[in-house]
Amino acid sequence: MSSGLRAKLDLMKASAPAAPQRRGGGLICHVSRLPLDAAIYDLPAAGLRRIGWTGPRFDPARCLFLDTETTGLSHGAGTVAFLVGVGWTEGEELVIEQYMLREYADEPELIDRLSRRMEGFDCVCTFNGRTFDMPLLEARFTMNRMRDRWRQLENLDLLPPARRLWKLRLGSCRLANLEAQILDAPREDDLPGSEVPARFFEFVKTGDEALLDDIVEHNRRDVETLAALLIRLCDLNACPEKLTDQRDQFSAGKALERQGELGPARELYRVSAIPRPAGTLASLGGERVAGMANWRLYLLCRKSRDWEGARDVLAQMLGRRQMPGAACTALSKLYEHRLHDLRRALEYAIKSGDYPDAEPPEALERRAARIRRKLEEGERSHGNV
Repeated sequence: MSSGLRAKLDLMKASAPAAPQRRGGGLICHVSRLPLDAAIYDLPAAGLRRIGWTGPRFDPARCLFLDTETTGLSHGAGTVAFLVGVGWTEGEELVIEQYMLREYADEPELIDRLSRRMEGFDCVCTFNGRTFDMPLLEARFTMNRMRDRWRQLENLDLLPPARRLWKLRLGSCRLANLEAQILDAPREDDLPGSEVPARFFEFVKTGDEALLDDIVEHNRRDVETLAALLIRLCDLNACPEKLTDQRDQFSAGKALERQGELGPARELYRVSAIPRPAGTLASLGGERVAGMANWRLYLLCRKSRDWEGARDVLAQMLGRRQMPGAACTALSKLYEHRLHDLRRALEYAIKSGDYPDAEPPEALERRAARIRRKLEEGERSHGNV
């Protein structure tokens, strides 16, 4: 090789960016110790039951908080949990361990570390873990021929109770949104979850471990938030009277009704049906929620055959102009079939047509015609007597 060509090659090599240095194989493990709210040790039994706990007694010291970062959102064989974060209580601290793959060949080591950690716990607290994280991890244990190491833990999944309580108000119940809106702890400079897989793929391609820093921090915050969210959910479900937003009160009432706790549900419906002062932020959209709450009260009265109570609730709805068309129609049916006052039934059947939420005109006409026939038959029968 000529000296001129060698000089050119040396110059090109010197000007090229240095390739990132990779630290060889083997699992990466991060350990963090964070302050822990002491309320975790005194979670109310009623709150735990209402958010889905079915075990005999909840012991926070035996609960493992768990969150995964994965290469995708499917349950296919190609989806890998490349980072698993777990946390547990130790006195006044939340200890978090995070197991991160450097390369796919490290997965058996991750599974080994995770299985040994899971041995010390009876339950796992997750966010959407019942349908995603835990089935995925179980599949990875099986794919790596370590199915016998899998430990089936009671799963306290916080996503369903969070949706039941806050979806009506927040719309999105992503963990980061709950941190900002419910826990008053918004994230700053957080890596969006949608970008996590691409960041890991870039690391696999380049070996630059600096690419993993944001992923590790994102996962650590997720695990930390699980403990705080568990405390808040248990507190509000045990004492729903602490709820101040009309939408949350109504949502909590629906959840309690589904669980068969009709007394507390009625009270939450009653409170959320009260109109807020006009011109306030709480009044915006509140009329719809108030109407739905009174409608649920009416349905509960009807279910218990409390016809007088049902009439009073519907009359209140009309007075407050809450779903007036539906209320008129329900009153018409109530007077016709239960309270046996056909003239009032006809009055409300006709009146319901004045409102935009009424039944279709043909249905209203059929109802009014039927009631008129009954009135005429009753008058003829009375005349014959």
